[in-house]
Amino acid sequence: MRTAVMTVDGTDRLLCFSTRVIRDVVDRFGDVSKINDALNDEDKCRALDNAVWLLSRMMDAGGRYARLNGIENPEPLSYEDLYDSLDIGDFTRLRQKIQETIVNGGQRTVDAVPGKNT
Repeated sequence: MRTAVMTVDGTDRLLCFSTRVIRDVVDRFGDVSKINDALNDEDKCRALDNAVWLLSRMMDAGGRYARLNGIENPEPLSYEDLYDSLDIGDFTRLRQKIQETIVNGGQRTVDAVPGKNT
């Protein structure tokens, strides 16, 4: 699963890029490939709204993932609470956490077994 941890107000919270989040992203942006465009919108307020919205969805998914897997995790912050817990100086960190969550778990490892005659 694609997960990362984000610290907000000194508390670590699990983020997860689940299929539920992917579906929400498609509903909001039209395609997962448009996340970067949404976070780099020329309208900086809209870009910030998009980042906080996406993080709130990932945090909610992280809470669901933690419950399903018996992982201790504080309650996710709502979109409104997350907005009140961050400031504009956090914007770069928000985008980095989004990228980290999307990329984590995306790398695959293949174990090759050598043949008999090698």
